[in-house]
Amino acid sequence: MTESFDILVAGGSIAGLAFASEAAARGASVLVAEEHEEIGEPEKCDGLVSMRGLIRYGYPPDPEVVQNKISSAVIHSPSGRHFAVNASALDVVVLDRSAFDKQAAARAASNGAVVRTGCRVGRPVRKGSAVEAAVGDVEVKAKLYVDATGPASSPRQGILPAAKYEIEGNWIKEHVVEVFLDAAKYPGFFAWVIPYGKNRAKVGAAGHGVSPFKALDSFLDGKDYSVIRKVSAPIYVGGPAPSFTVGGHVLVGESAGQVKPTTAGGIMTSIAGAVAAAKWACESVRKGDYSLLGRYQREWESAFLKEMKTMLRLRSAFENMSNSDLDSVFSAVATPKLVMKLSQTDFDFHASALLGALGVTGLLRVAKVVASAELRSLLMEG
Repeated sequence: MTESFDILVAGGSIAGLAFASEAAARGASVLVAEEHEEIGEPEKCDGLVSMRGLIRYGYPPDPEVVQNKISSAVIHSPSGRHFAVNASALDVVVLDRSAFDKQAAARAASNGAVVRTGCRVGRPVRKGSAVEAAVGDVEVKAKLYVDATGPASSPRQGILPAAKYEIEGNWIKEHVVEVFLDAAKYPGFFAWVIPYGKNRAKVGAAGHGVSPFKALDSFLDGKDYSVIRKVSAPIYVGGPAPSFTVGGHVLVGESAGQVKPTTAGGIMTSIAGAVAAAKWACESVRKGDYSLLGRYQREWESAFLKEMKTMLRLRSAFENMSNSDLDSVFSAVATPKLVMKLSQTDFDFHASALLGALGVTGLLRVAKVVASAELRSLLMEG
């Protein structure tokens, strides 16, 4: 049996579903194939996101999808120092990602897309002007193939092992996100606590060459808690893919690397990619001119590439820092003036906000205290 669609989307991620919704709304026939039996499961993303960003791209969550509103973010240094950023004005929330993805699937279906679960997509093969792939036990023919399965589908450097527990404990601060830096325990990343309700949090750890579950168990050692759920959730921090169209296939979301290299957050940036991709994919199909797909990448990059490059620069510097460097930087930047500036910035563009808040004087101060000459040059680049 063969079915025909304008566009076949592999992966019922938020990017795949947002793409399908937008493309179907523009009149394209779209099939979304998700390998898991249920949309949004397993829930690997913690759902920390700016409401402003979701609204900006037309995907505000239903009220029941919002689990928590964040009022503060506390950053901890390796030696135990910390500073808090007032996040009240940043409009940051924690989403029930499973429910949010289901909301996106319902929206895609209401716009006319077909969403199927429990269907693995076989390797797509281009035959003339069409793409053919097995979807479960059905052969599907489409004009375009969209990959929304994640970065593993187009292997690149930048995938870190990570683990996440959903836990219950009376020490959790209900509206406070906490980040714990330690280059020895979490090299190249950090441990985090994201509260999603009273006494409940999504707690995780990641880093180069670590056993993330051991790192997370060590982080929680001595704390009174009970585990609700455990998830192995590798994260991608390698920056955007060089090309969002590979071999005639369109990449969206994590497959295109539309994820922040600093925090691995990518809900808003992936939705933005999906919206732009759907517009130009539909134009390409309608006109039979697939060169138009290049405009998708240009549109996304015009909004995010500068910020992504800044994040990659900060990541490169961060990965070269020792704990001594991190503590020295803390001492240099944790000033009331800087903290106040950060509380008034845009959560979605935090790297530019940080460098802007530091200013030339702050960057010079940081460059003075770190030990590595290479690191100093990274901090002072462009």
